[in-house]
This record gives sequence, structure tokens and C-alpha cells, in this order.
Amino acid sequence: MERRPVESEAVPIRARPAGGAPGGGSPRQYPENVAAPRESGKQRWGRLLIGRGLELNALALMAASVITALVGLVFWAVATRLPPAEVGRSSAIITTATLLSALASQNVGLLVSRFLPGAGKRSKALVLGGYAAASGVALLLGIGFVLFFHSTIFASELERILFPVFTVVLSLFVLQDWVLIGLRASAWVPLEQLVFAVVKLGLLVALMSLVPVGGIVLSWVLPAGLAVLVVSSVIVFRVLPRRPPPLEGAAQLPGRRALGIVFVSEYATGIMTVAVPMALPLIIVAQLGTTANAYYALPWMLSEAFNMLLWNISSSYMVEASNDGPKAAALLKRTIRLNVLIGGLGVPFMLIGAPWLLTFLGGEYAAQGSTVLRILACAIPFLVITALYNTTARVRGQMGRVVAIQLGAAVVTIGLALVLVRTLGINGVALAYLIAEVASAIIVFIPLVRILREKSTTVPTGDPEPVPAGAPTP
Repeated sequence: MERRPVESEAVPIRARPAGGAPGGGSPRQYPENVAAPRESGKQRWGRLLIGRGLELNALALMAASVITALVGLVFWAVATRLPPAEVGRSSAIITTATLLSALASQNVGLLVSRFLPGAGKRSKALVLGGYAAASGVALLLGIGFVLFFHSTIFASELERILFPVFTVVLSLFVLQDWVLIGLRASAWVPLEQLVFAVVKLGLLVALMSLVPVGGIVLSWVLPAGLAVLVVSSVIVFRVLPRRPPPLEGAAQLPGRRALGIVFVSEYATGIMTVAVPMALPLIIVAQLGTTANAYYALPWMLSEAFNMLLWNISSSYMVEASNDGPKAAALLKRTIRLNVLIGGLGVPFMLIGAPWLLTFLGGEYAAQGSTVLRILACAIPFLVITALYNTTARVRGQMGRVVAIQLGAAVVTIGLALVLVRTLGINGVALAYLIAEVASAIIVFIPLVRILREKSTTVPTGDPEPVPAGAPTP
């Protein structure tokens, strides 16, 4: 319904000059006798930041990934001053705890960041419920590892007892980043990661002589626990109680039953996501030995680091689309452009520079692993298609399709790897991964195109409403 001026006499309307209204969107209209309010510097920056939230969030998350990788490399370079046995033992503890914490919190984080935009007054309950779920699962996984895997990686009984606590701390450390993403505060994530990295590096230097056995693990877990205590306290007690009402197009928080279905579905996809990187090294070790796995593991790590950059873009899209559903089509197109930009630069670099990248690790790594890295690089364009479809399906609440795609990809990858490793070695394992990604992309390509067309025709384009003469403008 058209909204007319309050005055009995019609007032001529003129549009605001090009540049848009504060907050983005269509230009607001002002009566001829009412001057458009001057936009302050703060408002201008706010409009720019919100309007380009997808790109800024993706850039912030990519920066966090780069910081984590670079400072992590420095951390382990410093740690090598300790005996190799202690470095290997500590890295095994940290890697295991990190993997279990990711399994416990990664998919809860996806759920929280997806529904937090529309949670409104239930935001605090959603976040605390996510924290409780992630902590409970991480605690069970940590206890299960200690009880059922009598590993020799623990230097003392105290370290064994505290391992489940370490897993819980890391799970909350991961989850609070997802909460920040859901709050559209991704810019704080790289700062948090930088402070965490610097503190743990400084603590490592201090503890190397004071606690030669266990100092590496302590220097990792203590800063993570401090970060959780500080950041999560600010989120729960200051940010969430002051949240404004959700936007009209934000994804609504479902009821408990529907939320439970999404929760179980996310954990199912998480298990399958972890299953592939866990199973492939075991297949290689069983068939070819540990040396061959070393030549495969490092190219895989380089490929995963690049995949993380693309995943950051998809995560940003999911949050922005959950905040403003009517703009999902435009957001998806911007997401595709970002993926094309990152992939267009990264994939050729990996294809051409594979030997050069691996030469830093040694000539034998370059000789044995270059083909693996190139095969994994070829899978990235197909991974982008599948990731876009899965993320869009999450936004649309079609978790069954996500589970089916992830399950199919995991079964094909592991099944083909068992066959191809016998004739093609580690190149066959990489080829199995590539075939699975190509098959998944082919399956979802047509549905993804349909989604693009459907969303592009359903985005509302409401006309701007006139403002009555003398009415206050926001």
C-alpha cells in the first residue's frame, strides 16, 4: 500500500542524490522542502562496511587463516629447539585434541552462525546451548580417547587426566569464532588469532627451559583458555544482551525439534568430513608405508590451506544470507565472483608452482609430491561448486541433501583410494579425491543453477516510500 504525506496538500518529492541512503539499499526520497541529512563520517563508514559485509567477512576470515598458518609455522620452528621426541609427542597431543575439538564444535558453529542472525531475544540461549553441546561432545571424545586409546603420547598421568579438558577448551575456542561470525563481527577474528598466536609463542619461549616436558602443550592450551574466558564473557554478558532486533529477512530460529534435526545433520556431515582426511593416510600407511604418507601429507596440507580460504568465503555467504534472505541471490553472485577470483589466482599458481612450493621441504618431497599437489589443485574448481550448493542448501534448510552429498563423496573417495593406491601409489589416492569431487559437482550443478535462477527471480525490489514533510529521518 502506498504511504502518502500527512499534510492535506501533496508535497513534491525529489530523490536523494546518487550514493544511496545511509545503511545501503535503495535511495530514500525526501520532500522538496526538507534537506537530506548530511551523512557523518561514522555513518558513511558503517554503510560501506555493512554494504560489503560479505567481502569484508571473507577477507577477515582469510586473514585469520593466514595468520594461524604463518605464526603456527614459527611456533613449531621455535619448538624444534627441544628434543625431537618431545616435539613429536606434543604435536601428537595438540593435533589429536584439535581434531576432536573441531569434530565437537565445527558443526555446532555452523548451526549457531546460521541461526544467530534471526535469534533475537533467544540469542543468548542459542549461544549458551551451543557452548554446552560442543563442550559435552568434546569432553566425551576426550575421555573416550584417553580410555580406549592407551597412547604413549602422554608424559604423565596428570597430562592424561587433563587431556579431555584441553579438548573442551579448544572446542570453545573454535566455537566462539563462529559466534563472532554469526554476529557479523568477523573483523575481530584475525585480531583474536593474532593475539593468541603471539601469546602462545611468547609463552613457549618462556616455558622451554622451565617446563621442558609438557611446556609446548601448556603454551598452547593456556592462551586458548584465556581467550575463551575473555572473548566469550564479552559476547555473552555484553554483546548478546544489547543486540538489536533481527532484520525482517533474517533466517528465523526454528523450534527445538527442527533445531535438533539440523544439529544431528550437521554432526553427521562433520563426521564424514573428518573421515576422509583420517582414512586416506591410514590407507597409504597400510599399503605403502609411512615414508609415502609423508610425501602425500604435505601436499594435502597445502591444498587444505587453500581450500580453507574458499571455505571462508562460503561461511561468509551463509551468514550474510541468513541475515538478509531477500538479498541471497545478489550475495550468491558476489560469492561466486570471490571464488572465481581466489581460484583463478590460486589454482594456476599451484599447478605451475607445485615443485617450487615443495622444494622448500626438500628435493624428494618435490619429486614425489608435485603430481599429488597438481591433482588436488585440479579438484578445487569442482569443490567450489559443491561447497556453494551445500552452503545454499544449509541456508534453505535442506540438510538432507547436504548429508547425502557429503556421504556420497566420502564413500567414493575412500573406496577408490583403496583400489587406486595399489597401482598408482599416492597419486592414485589424490586421483580418487579428484574423481569424487568431479562426481559431486556434476550431481549438484543443475540444482545449483536452478537455485540461482529461482533466487534471482524472487528477490523483492520494493519501491522506496515517501517521507512526510517534516518527518524525522533515520
